[in-house]
Amino acid sequence: MNFKNELERKAFEIAKRVLGSGVDIEHNKTIQIESALFPEVASFKGPPKKEIDVLVAELSRSPRIVLLVSCKLLSRRAEPAHIQEWCSVVQTMNRYSDGTTYLGLVLSPTGFTSGCEAWASSHNLGLIPPLKGRTLDFDENTVLRMFERSLIGLRNRVALVSDDLKTAPSFFDFVFGLVRDYEGHEETTRDQRYFEMPAGWASSFGKMYSSICGKTILDLFAVENAGVMTLSGGMQVRVTNINVIFGEDNSLKQGVIASASCWKNIDMNACTSDFVKSKVIGKAISSAADFGRYLEVGVDSRFNLGIHPNGFHLISTENPLDKHRL
Repeated sequence: MNFKNELERKAFEIAKRVLGSGVDIEHNKTIQIESALFPEVASFKGPPKKEIDVLVAELSRSPRIVLLVSCKLLSRRAEPAHIQEWCSVVQTMNRYSDGTTYLGLVLSPTGFTSGCEAWASSHNLGLIPPLKGRTLDFDENTVLRMFERSLIGLRNRVALVSDDLKTAPSFFDFVFGLVRDYEGHEETTRDQRYFEMPAGWASSFGKMYSSICGKTILDLFAVENAGVMTLSGGMQVRVTNINVIFGEDNSLKQGVIASASCWKNIDMNACTSDFVKSKVIGKAISSAADFGRYLEVGVDSRFNLGIHPNGFHLISTENPLDKHRL
């Protein structure tokens, strides 16, 4: 798969992850329309030296609903001409379709000028990011999160009912309703502690815990300024002085290997990393808590394992405590 730019690649990967098969990128593609009565060709070619590229995502097969996404990687906000162009494409495809419903969406991380909303709403196009409200500028990661949320919402929506989305401005309003609460999102996550890889998106303690609960510990080690825990299923957790980063991403294990400081029992007696690992490797995570300076996970309902930026601690949770010291 060839991509014109990073935005296309990221949007394609998100669509594949959410929708599975039926996702493709078409560059300057001439697409044969469906109607047997009208053998015309709907061309995705514009004026000379201008190409129209499309991310095609099948939302439903019965009835067949296809989302046509225009990924705009611009140095400025998209203008009404960009929206008019996509209105024409989507209208043409629907005019000559043989039972397929085409929905159109424009993805532009740099945002839109004020004239775009009237065109999008009257021609039933979705806009990401949303234009209404105080915030007109969002960073690319936030815009891609909006895109993913929209695809998930659309996938679930068309599985129930879809006919009403065909009439303007229903689809425009539906997309806006899914992503409008991102206004102010960047301000609230500026000091975010949790991040999910590989996308690097701001996350939460709850999402982190749901990702690691029940998984088996495979290894513990320290790298410069971080403690790392690897788990079954490819999951990694990296704890630094500032962040907890998690996900199925081998980059979380990277770094200069450092000597891990390790402690045991409530008294925090010094011990070796081999001792800590001998108790927890092969055991499943059963709970978790964040104490700010370190992350602590319950292991096998018998131990609390602390992951520090420079090492690990281990405490037995079995009673009576004095008889279960490590």
